[in-house]
Amino acid sequence: VGQTTPALNAFENELGAQAPLGFWDPLGFLDRADQETFDRLRYVELKHGRISQLAFLGQITTRAGIRLPGDIDYSGTSFSDIGEGW
Repeated sequence: VGQTTPALNAFENELGAQAPLGFWDPLGFLDRADQETFDRLRYVELKHGRISQLAFLGQITTRAGIRLPGDIDYSGTSFSDIGEGW
């Protein structure tokens, strides 16, 4: 059973904290954090999640055979000249 420190109690009412876990920080990144640090880490987590979703979408779109029209560089390499990555 994990222990809740007083610093983590400050984040128990944040959006996303829900029963039965409440606020969950298994690696202790926020043990000595203030609200500004919490907000920054939340922003970065959302940004990285969105980038990951776009990367996945790009991968499955390319695997489906859909390519962007035009060239990827000024030397004339087109998007269709680039392989699928495997």
